[in-house]
Order: sequence, then C-alpha cells, then structure tokens
Amino acid sequence: MHQLISVDRALATILEGTAALAARDLPLEEVPGRWLFQSVVARESHPYFAASAMDGYALGSLEVVTRLVGGVAAGEVANFVLKPGECCRIFTGAPVPEGTVAVVPQEETEIQDGRLTCKGELESGQHVRPAGEHFAAGSALLEPGRRLTPADVGMAALLGYPRLKCVPQAQVALVATGDELVELEQPLGPAQVRNSNIYTMQAQLRACGAQGVRLPIVPDRPEALRATLEKALAESDAIVTCGGASVGDRDYVQSVLQEMGADLHLWKVAMRPGKPLGFGLLRGKPIIALPGNPVSCYVTFELFVRPMLDKLQGGPGHGLRSIEVSLAEEVRKKEGLRFFMRCRVDPDGARLTGSQASHLFRSVAESDGLLELPEEIKSLPKGAVANLRLWPWVDGAQLGR
Repeated sequence: MHQLISVDRALATILEGTAALAARDLPLEEVPGRWLFQSVVARESHPYFAASAMDGYALGSLEVVTRLVGGVAAGEVANFVLKPGECCRIFTGAPVPEGTVAVVPQEETEIQDGRLTCKGELESGQHVRPAGEHFAAGSALLEPGRRLTPADVGMAALLGYPRLKCVPQAQVALVATGDELVELEQPLGPAQVRNSNIYTMQAQLRACGAQGVRLPIVPDRPEALRATLEKALAESDAIVTCGGASVGDRDYVQSVLQEMGADLHLWKVAMRPGKPLGFGLLRGKPIIALPGNPVSCYVTFELFVRPMLDKLQGGPGHGLRSIEVSLAEEVRKKEGLRFFMRCRVDPDGARLTGSQASHLFRSVAESDGLLELPEEIKSLPKGAVANLRLWPWVDGAQLGR
C-alpha cells in the first residue's frame, strides 16, 4: 500500500525518477523551444569584412569634392583602391574598397561631370561597419542549458550552424481507460461520456513541446490495459494514463503496472483535486497515472506532467509560473490536503470560477490559474494574499485589468 505523500514530495519524486532523453544533432527548423546541449561559437568575425551601412558613396578622403572612379554592389569585391580625392558608388552591405575613410549617403550628395559634391560635414569612419564589429571569431554566443528562441535560431544560422545538439521532441503515449468512454464521433449512449481528456492532454503536450501518441480507448479489463501499455512502450518515450488510477474494483492501472514489473515510486498525493495519482518507471520509461475526472486530469497534468516533460526534454523541470494575488472573497477548504482551486483575477482580486467539483471542466476553461491553498489552513479571508499558479497562456502583468 502506497503512503499518501505531499505535493512537493510527489513532484520531487517524479523529477528524481525522470532522466533526460539523449541529445542529438537536430536541423535548425526543429530546435525552437528545445534545450541546447552545446556551445555555439563564432567561426569567423562578423562582419568579416568592412561594409557599407548605407546606399551612397565610399570616399578615399574627407574632401568635399571627389572624383567618381567606379562602384561596388553587395556580393562584389572592388578591384581597385580608393585614393585621396576619389570616391565610388556603393550599396548597403557591400565591402568597402581598400582606402575608404567614410561613406556618405546618396541623398547627401550631388554628381556633376563625373565629380561628387558632398553636402554638410563629413566624419572619418561614418556609415562604415568595421570588420568584427558584431563579434570576433571564437566568441561563444550561445551556451549549453539555454532554451532556444527564434532569435537564437537566427544567430545559429548567422554563424553557419545548420544543426544544433538538443534533446528532440518527446513522444508520449496517451492512454484513456474506462468502459464509459466513447470517441467524439460516436453518439452518447446511456451512462457514457466523451473521451475528452485524451484531446485535452494532447493539446497540453503540444504546449509543453512534446508530441502525443493517442491510443484507442481501453476498456476496464486488465488484459486490454496490459496489451495497450505494451504498445505504448514500443511507440513512446513516456506514458500518461488517465482513469483507473484509484482503488475501485475496476481500477486496474496500479495492479497491471505491478504485474508488468513497474517500479512504482508513488500512488496517492495529499491534494485536491488529483489525489489518485501514480508515478513509476516501466522498463526504464516514466509513466504517470492521472485521475479520470476532467478537472483532476487537467490539474495534475499541469502540476506534475509538465515539469516531468521539461526534465525529459533536457530542461531543469520547469512547471507553472507563480504570482501572489489578493482574494476578492473568502475561501474555505478541508484541512490536511493542499487545494488547487480554479480562479480568475478581476480588478478587485482573485475569485473562484464557480463550483470546484472535479467533473465541472468549465471552471478550468474560465480560469486564469490555480489558487494554491496550503494543507494546514481551513480558510482565508477576503483580502488575504495567496499563491496563484498561472496557466501558461495567461499574462500575469495583464491580470485584473
């Protein structure tokens, strides 16, 4: 019999039991959002030649009137050297000829009889991008442990890296159990419910940078569950189940995992919603068993599966962001369990999004996140400060406006 453990201990156990997948060289189009496992070093200085920053004229001296001797476009190299008193036509990004002391924009010049007249004052080096201005060869510009952004991808491309060493997108098998479940395309029969959790979890996985492998509904039969888990092991890096994780006569997930030789690290967490939650390793692959009620499934995914996936994909185990909020109303709870209550933040503070029953999913869809209430308290008054775990799509700076 597994002991009821705290939320913090449950999360620590899950992260301790999860090892990152092997990193490999991935093409640049696959690395946004992935964790970097190498240093990205400049192979050459940038720019590696002095270039014009403007469309205009390269000057061989700072004389007001100079003689026009040629031109250089981007991608070309001048076959001449500018001498004092000479100039040439030049375009943005083109290498400046040897002897260039400055570039003058075309709108600040006049040409007559092959001679260029410059308007206004000239400064040495103006509008010339020096070689190495951006960075020098050998500079480390992206370090391991960085979560790659689109700008990082641009930097890697600028440096000539077509591939980067990262942990690839995890493939996660999703298993929903229950005789009462039907697929979305099927009509509801008596006592049946739609298999909504599987689609919700697939969307959550995508938001975590992972790929969901959705398996068919598993009926409440041990042999069917065993066959599905064998298939899941063959097709995925990790497994997430929903339903069948409690202690009812037809809840088979725990017993089947034990029969298959799983090393179960926890089963039951001192929280609401989501108490019947399990984690273990099945043939070296992490498996999390989530409860079947829609709210419980969603909440436990965000609190436990999200950080597990971050660790699996090479990160430190990041979960939901937290902020402090004041309460717009009194809240009450049962002592001894940590409660996670769906709430939204209005201008006057945080308030619950209706009934907190674990089957009423609308309370999730209308919320900004989870109000976290510690185990030892029974109630918090209006105006009290509490911790709010924000959904990933919520901008904390905009709350309550």
